[in-house]
Amino acid sequence: MTLALDGRALSPVTEVAGVRLPARWAQHPVVVAEHAHGGWVASHAWCDDDAFVVRLRWRERLDGGRPFAVDHDGAGVSVLAVGSAAGAARLILAADAELRRGGGAPGPVVRASAPRGTHAALAAPRAPRDGVPVPFDRPPFDAWDWFCTTGPPAVQRAEERVEELAGPEGRAEVAACLAVSNPHGELSVDEPRSRWWGWRDDDGVVRAVAGASRRVPGRPWTLGSIGTDPDWRGRGIAAAVTAAATRAGLAESPMVTLGMYAHNEAARRVYRRLGFRLVQEFESSRP
Repeated sequence: MTLALDGRALSPVTEVAGVRLPARWAQHPVVVAEHAHGGWVASHAWCDDDAFVVRLRWRERLDGGRPFAVDHDGAGVSVLAVGSAAGAARLILAADAELRRGGGAPGPVVRASAPRGTHAALAAPRAPRDGVPVPFDRPPFDAWDWFCTTGPPAVQRAEERVEELAGPEGRAEVAACLAVSNPHGELSVDEPRSRWWGWRDDDGVVRAVAGASRRVPGRPWTLGSIGTDPDWRGRGIAAAVTAAATRAGLAESPMVTLGMYAHNEAARRVYRRLGFRLVQEFESSRP
């Protein structure tokens, strides 16, 4: 899937690691958004009509904060693939064969995200004699979906109670809400460039929160650590905080993105209602 973008604000990615990308991948929202964040340095890239695969290292933050990636290993590399599962599997095997012929590439693969079904395609009976490269030689550890939107959502019915939570006191309220609503959220309250929104009940207690990672000012925001107190779910307040965060993000950049675990159907309904479009179904793996 590709998405029309305003080239003046968010440019297509015409080249990665010396490889010229056709429009299908140059304008693919995942490629455009991740490249725009400036968080990775690509060493190799491969593409055809069905898939795009890039081998990369995550760049350290220049402001002394945490690395851009959730999982960072200075000695290893990551693999990101988009497109079809069959196409990604074919390119991964071709890339592995190419690197073997060239004497290999520095650093082990420490994380990979590829189209859902890539591992199954690589495990087919026609697997190569040399085997499947690490970490695709074992089942993925999770399945998740990448969404994005370029249009502001409608104002939600519970949104009048949403406010931005800033400063130490606001972040403490975010942490307290996440402790019961989403304790394993990947966006940390301590992330210095993050922004947060919360929904308050009649007693002033924050019952739902949504965070936004602003890794590079003026570039696409990534929403994360969205959570609602279990006793307050089903009242539309997750949609309210997500809508407020989305609207703020679109005021700075033409795209807002988010990732969600594939099994979370309740969240999926919320995001679709707010105008987010599913762009890529992923599965991730580690050695």
